Amino acid sequence: PYKNPDIPEWAGFDPDKWSGKLYPNEIASDFAYMPFGGGARKCVGDEFAVMEAAVTLAMVLRRFDFEFDSSKATKVDIYDHPKDLDHPVGMRTGATIHTRNGLHMIIKRRDIPSAA
Repeated sequence: PYKNPDIPEWAGFDPDKWSGKLYPNEIASDFAYMPFGGGARKCVGDEFAVMEAAVTLAMVLRRFDFEFDSSKATKVDIYDHPKDLDHPVGMRTGATIHTRNGLHMIIKRRDIPSAA
């Protein structure tokens, strides 16, 4: 464990003590790794950041086409329940929903007519 020489009575920081406990989930929400924090110290710019992310996503979706990569396809239908381990995307939950197997996409630039 880490010991601070300026505080001899302190037992020190043991990172193993926190192993697996800092990641927020449905039970523990101490805001340790929440993007904008929470409570009294919540980020004052969180709403602007979410709006900015939405605008950025809209700009990306306007300029590119996305389709699933057929080389990563499995025999499982995309609409089957994602708990199936062979699902093309899969799902696991924590504080947010994550893909288990990644989300393999083919991205192609769109031809956008210029506004003349």
